[in-house]
Order: sequence, then C-alpha cells, then structure tokens
Amino acid sequence: MSTANRHDQVKILETIDGLKIGKRRRRPTRLGLDKGYDSDPLRKALRQRGILPLAAYRKNRVPQPGAQAAHERKHKRYCRQRWKVKRSFAWINRFRRLDRFLERNQKSYRAFVRVLFIKHYLDRLF
Repeated sequence: MSTANRHDQVKILETIDGLKIGKRRRRPTRLGLDKGYDSDPLRKALRQRGILPLAAYRKNRVPQPGAQAAHERKHKRYCRQRWKVKRSFAWINRFRRLDRFLERNQKSYRAFVRVLFIKHYLDRLF
C-alpha cells in the first residue's frame, strides 16, 4: 500500500509478487502496460520473473541496441484488446455507487456490477 501521490511503477513489482489465486501464488505470463510504464529497468525486472512485458514505447525514447526483441513485436496484438477493458470501466464509472466503492462487502459489489451490465445491455436493446 502506498500514498496516492506515488506513481504506479514504484509498486508494480511488489504487486505482481503478491498476486494470489486461492492459496497459490500466481504470475502472469504476459503483462500489457501503457506508455507510462516504459522503462528498461522495469522490463528487465519483469523478464527476470518470467513475464513478457508488452508496453508501448514512448516517442521520445532513446532506443537501446536490441531493445525491442522479436517476441515483443509478435505479441503487440495482445494490447489491441485493451480498449474493451477501458470501455467497461467507463460504463462502471457512470454509476457513482460502483465508481466510489461504497459497498462494504464484495458480494453486494458484484451484485451491483451484474445489475449495471444487465441495465446497460437492456438500454442498448430498447
């Protein structure tokens, strides 16, 4: 946990190391990131953990020799689907109750998310 005025890049490795599904520690095989995470030390640390970093390069980046490996270029398609996730978060943010996490437990939050998507798709149908 960190303060809100810290960049996410500072805690990303700690977050990845702490991922658990059930009682087992898990790590992703690929990690899609935006341009804000473009740094060689972060890419190196992710590769040491066996994670393929899929982060777009900044325009003003000074290219290192052999910086973009062939396997990274091949997996660029992985990040093309990111807009679907962003769109879904935008739908959720239209509803203040879900946007501000006002629910006390996860069960009621999930129920409201389901109601949100049912309402959204019904609005699109009619």
